[in-house]
Amino acid sequence: MRTTLVLLALLATTVAFWHNTGRAQPQSTHTVTFAVRQINNAAATCDSLIRKTSEPSSRHYGQHKSLSQVNAIFLNREAVRRVESWLATQGHQFETIGDYIKVTSSISNLETLLSAKFHAYRHFNIANKIFYKTDAHTVPIEIANDVEFVLNVDLPRVIPHSFTRSKSALVDADGNTTPSVINTQYGITNNTVTSATQSLFEALGQNFSPDDLSAFQQQYQLPNIPISKVTGNNDGSSCSDNPDACGEANLDVQYMLAVAQSTETHYRVIDQGSQDPFYDWIIELSQATDTAHVHSVSYGSLAPEDPKTDMQRFNTEVCKLGLRGVTIVVASGDDGVANFPARQDPSQCGFVPSFPATSPYVLAVGATMGPEAGNPEIACTSDAGGLITTGGGFSVTFNRPSYQDKAVQNYLANAPNLPDQSHFAVNGRAYPDVAALGHNYVIIDGGSQTVVSGTSASAPVFAAILTLVNDQRLLNGKTTLGFVNPALYKAPASLWTDITSGRNNCAAGQEGSQVCCDEGFTATTGWDPLTGLGSPKFEQLNAYLGKL
Repeated sequence: MRTTLVLLALLATTVAFWHNTGRAQPQSTHTVTFAVRQINNAAATCDSLIRKTSEPSSRHYGQHKSLSQVNAIFLNREAVRRVESWLATQGHQFETIGDYIKVTSSISNLETLLSAKFHAYRHFNIANKIFYKTDAHTVPIEIANDVEFVLNVDLPRVIPHSFTRSKSALVDADGNTTPSVINTQYGITNNTVTSATQSLFEALGQNFSPDDLSAFQQQYQLPNIPISKVTGNNDGSSCSDNPDACGEANLDVQYMLAVAQSTETHYRVIDQGSQDPFYDWIIELSQATDTAHVHSVSYGSLAPEDPKTDMQRFNTEVCKLGLRGVTIVVASGDDGVANFPARQDPSQCGFVPSFPATSPYVLAVGATMGPEAGNPEIACTSDAGGLITTGGGFSVTFNRPSYQDKAVQNYLANAPNLPDQSHFAVNGRAYPDVAALGHNYVIIDGGSQTVVSGTSASAPVFAAILTLVNDQRLLNGKTTLGFVNPALYKAPASLWTDITSGRNNCAAGQEGSQVCCDEGFTATTGWDPLTGLGSPKFEQLNAYLGKL
């Protein structure tokens, strides 16, 4: 009997940098993921609950929930069972993780299952990996009401937010950022952690080298502490042969452990062949019983190209993690307001937000520069020699959350050189929230010193700062920070170094050769879409958050 099908999605993905090799081989194996429909009003319910536990004035502040409690509220068990039952009757093998069901089968079977035609793609910079994409797919009507969307049917759009400078430029007039520079700038006098935990997200074939980490720690006289737990495949031996495959991961690992020393640090790498790295990651975290307290993400995608339903669902998953006392820290991007397509093409100028930095439940971190050369801290911009330009702007998907309403309205009312408000989503979630140094970080990569710049340096540093705060809270018998944004926006201005210089209208690139656009925001007093509230004064921040 012919099964009736319901159309779920028509995909219009930009395929620049991808080569369509033709129809996928029928016998090839692929995995797709069914996102089972959430309970009614899941997003609103989570938002209501997290306001109670994250608002400093709430009597429920810090009263986080366990995984089982979160599942009892949100897990759509009946819908999951119906989808599982139908898949079983059709003979499909599957794995269920919370509200997500992964089906691994041949391309031939998946094409029948989804009434789709998969094509095989290769990326110019990812060797020996084939990605599968279909322009349209469907699901049988028997489970259509229980499936919100299907993952792993499109090409990945994620990039790491780092820009690497050559090894020969290690010592230059710009100065370099090292662990001691970070400690001095932010007033950190004790880097030791005993109870709090932290984690790093990596993808796109990035690996970290344990040998490079050890050499870095030895060079800067740091405790020789390895990564505590690796989830996924990490090939540290590849770094000596191909340092470019390790630069992002080595940066993240070395500086997260430099700021929060002796910390139990997890390294969670998503397979290079993943077509939805953020979702594969958040699905794992959603049901992990041992997830770390703070997670750092140095990657982003073009928000306008990501399906809105996907981003909204991801946002709810981050909210649910916040209910459990977990903090997600995300880099804001390295190409100003235009995002990475503008690096090589001025026609791509405009306001293009970065996801997941635009999620209202993550802490988005921008980049600064200056102190590494003994100068005042300013927004990191490529036209000032920063190699990258701190990303920031306004979400086209998520409305501005109440916790940042006052700060953002003040910016919109008083900002100098404010772009025409009809050209950007003036009522959208504004980002970044905070900032940290992001220029000329010295790392060990493939056994050699090199320097890198990017908000991908700023994010793990700020995440590690929150780990230091968490540790003090735990030692004092309190809970972890969890969703920290409302508390940070309520904090006194004296907790921040206000960054008032810079404009984020240029993409990443060498000074004089980078693409600079007409569009951009200007730094000013108070919150702005370059460096957020500013960079932290650690002792004051620690004292404030420690009292909550």
